[in-house]
This record gives sequence, C-alpha cells and structure tokens, in this order.
Amino acid sequence: MDRIRQVFIFSIVAFASNFEYGFSTTYLNTPVEEFKVFLNESFTKVGRTMTESTYTMLWNLILNIWFVGFIIGIWFNPLLNDKFGRKIGFLVGCGIALLGAVLRLLAICVYRPELLIIGRFLTALCEAITYQSCILYLQECSPTHKRGMMTFLSEISYSSMCFVGMMLGTRQMLGGDLIALMTFAIPFCAFFFVALFFLPETPKFLLISRSNLPAAERSVRFYHGSDCDVDTVIKEIILEAEDETQTALSWKSVKELFTEPHLRMAILLSISALQNTVGLWSMLLSSTYFLEEIGLDEAVASWSSTAMTLGYTVGTLAGTTWIERIGRRTILLSFTIVDNIILVLYVVCAELSPVAKQFKYCCLVLLILYAFVYGSGVGPISWFISSELVPQKYRSLTQSTCYSLNSVIVVILTFSILPLYRVIGSYAFLTLYTTPSVISIIIMYCHLPETKGREIHEIVSELRGKTKSS
Repeated sequence: MDRIRQVFIFSIVAFASNFEYGFSTTYLNTPVEEFKVFLNESFTKVGRTMTESTYTMLWNLILNIWFVGFIIGIWFNPLLNDKFGRKIGFLVGCGIALLGAVLRLLAICVYRPELLIIGRFLTALCEAITYQSCILYLQECSPTHKRGMMTFLSEISYSSMCFVGMMLGTRQMLGGDLIALMTFAIPFCAFFFVALFFLPETPKFLLISRSNLPAAERSVRFYHGSDCDVDTVIKEIILEAEDETQTALSWKSVKELFTEPHLRMAILLSISALQNTVGLWSMLLSSTYFLEEIGLDEAVASWSSTAMTLGYTVGTLAGTTWIERIGRRTILLSFTIVDNIILVLYVVCAELSPVAKQFKYCCLVLLILYAFVYGSGVGPISWFISSELVPQKYRSLTQSTCYSLNSVIVVILTFSILPLYRVIGSYAFLTLYTTPSVISIIIMYCHLPETKGREIHEIVSELRGKTKSS
C-alpha cells in the first residue's frame, strides 16, 4: 500500500510540472492549418492583410518565444527554490502556468495573437522553474533505493503529455476547434496548483537549509511511508549537510562551480549528458520534413512525429523496469551509444533511399526506435544526473547552469539543422549530433561515477577523490 501511495504522490509531483510542459511542447505541431486560419482572421478583424512573409515571421515568433522564456525562467530557479524553498518555487511556477493557459484561451477567443505569444512566453518561463522544482522534489523526497525509478516519473509524464498534445491537435480530436484545444489544459493546471498546497517541503531542504528537524521528520514519513526508518534517513541527510552552512546564492558560489574541481567536473559531466538530448528536439520538430525529403508520402510523414512521441512514451515506461536494476552509468553510456548507431544507420538508409525505396521506410522505423531508446534511458538520466553529482546547496545553481547552457546549444543546433540539411543532406545529423555525442561519451566514460543506490554525499566524495566507486 505504501508503494502505491508513493507512486501516486510522486506522480502528482511529476505531472504538476510536466502536464503543461509536455502539452505546450507539441500542441502547435499538428493543428498548423487551424492556427494559420486563426492568424489570418485576427489580421482581418483589425483591417489588415497577412502576407506569407508576415505569417512566417509571426509563426516563428510563436514557436521560438518558448526558448526565450525557458532560458530566462531557468535563472529564477536558484532564487525561488534555494531561498524560499522547493515548494514555493513549484507553487509560483504552477500559478504562472495557469495564467499562461488562460491567456492562450483568451487569445483564441478575442483573436489576439499577441496574447498567445505572451501566454506561451509565460508558460515557458514557469515551466523552467517547475521542471527544476520537480526534479528536486523527486530526488530529495524519494528513498535512495527508489530515487531513479521515482525520478523516471518526470520523463514518463513529459513524454505522455507530448503524445497527448500531439494527438489532441489532430483534426480527428480537438485540432479543428482551437478553443476546445486551449481549454483542455486549464482545469488540470488548476488541479495541480491546488494539489501542491497539500505536499510538504522536501526533507533535505527543511533539514539542511532550514534546520527544522521536526518538520524534516514529518516530511520523511509523508514521502517514505509510515514504516520507514526515519532516524536512518535523517542521519544520511545530516552527512550530506556537512560543510553546508550557507546556501549557494552568491556570486562566490557561482564562481565555485567553475573553480572547485569536483563541482567543475559535475558541471562538465552534466552538460556532456545533456548534449545527448539535443537531437530529439530536431527530430520531434522537423521529422516530417526529413521524411518527406527522402520521398515518404506526406500523410505518412505527417504522422511520424506522433509515432515518434509514442515510441518515446513507451520507452520511458520500459525504462522504469531497469533503472534500479542496472547502474545509471551503464544505462547512460550504452543507450547513448545505441542511439548514435541508430542515427548513423538512419543516415545510411536516407542516402540509399533514392536507390531502393524500401530504405525510406527503414528511416521511419529508425526514428521511432531512436525515440524509444532515448526515452528508456538517455533522456531521463541526462536530465536528473546533475542533481546526483553535487551537494544540496549547489543543486539548484548547478541545474540552472547546465540547463541554460543546454538550452543555448539546443537553440543553435535546432536553427542550424535545416539550413545545413539543405546543403549536405542527412550528413548534417553526423555533424551536429553524432560528433558532439561521441565526445560526450568519452568524457562520461572516463569520469562519470555510478550513482545508483548511493547517497549523494558518497557520490560527491568520489568526485572529490575521497572515495572510490565500489
């Protein structure tokens, strides 16, 4: 019963962040024509005519304002989550997410595209906060032996909502009625916002940052179950709290991330892991274009993103079965290598597709397989590994640093892939994704410690050189 209760509680935490995050990632992908009609009618109602160039510029702004908001939101994380607490950061983020969802609906109702842009910007900003709050909650509240599986819930919730957003955007469902599509998320955002009020702060924040032992003990009982050994859990948190008498909110602390060898190594390893997540963005956003370029029928190609997202979702579900059985290091390295092999095979099949048409269908299968392997190990571990490599006081700051650098890389490579693809074809994947990934694999192979089933203070000690991996 305690296990079911734990999964339910941590699922609430995961979906509180990723319901809106995943939905917002994909709801624009399938109802493109309906949004084009909306933009045309918006211009007509104010006596203006929308040209093709205006549409392209406006649509790109609607799509890419997400990255601007996300990068800005990342840096609110240390302030909110470290100074005021993980719960306050989560609540602020979910409250803004609800506001963003309402603005999106209002934009459609009154034909004001600028409200859609503002709503999307606010949603991206708040999701950068709530996603990091979510990872901190899952890492700091779950029992050590279940930490990987519980953190996997974040990727499961995100991938499933990407799939829901993609499916709801089709004409067969809500894609033909943008008001219904925009209304869908609002009651769920409100529910998760209210639900967070009933969740205690994380025990590690309460004990390490607030020195509130009674509240930390109550939090441990709430998240670990009534039959857990509270004293043992508290002792492990105290070990992690050694030498952490202040929070990492000063410029000195930012400097320490790059001057202290073990923190610098944690940053390098986290960015190396996140480098392997970059390719999926381009696949999700532009897979239809890539498949059409190799000669696949438009109808088949247009469903490829949905099929990829389904493969991604199934992969995250499969990953929960081995995340606590196999080491994080083993999964991350081996699955990343497999994903790179799949990408190389895709390039080979794409180049051979003019010779034999069967190869273009192989490309579709390989894209789905790529997403499955990504979801079953590469993506989930890459996003939470930074939280397992640093002490509690540096955790939010490390997340913000790594996520912001990764977001910049995503923007650069996502904008580069299509122009480069037009010049050198599918070899662009090898240039932009495979080559950097191989470098990251070498770095992780040489320096990444195993984190499965280990307390954070043990992992940090190994990075400091005090202990060796067992």
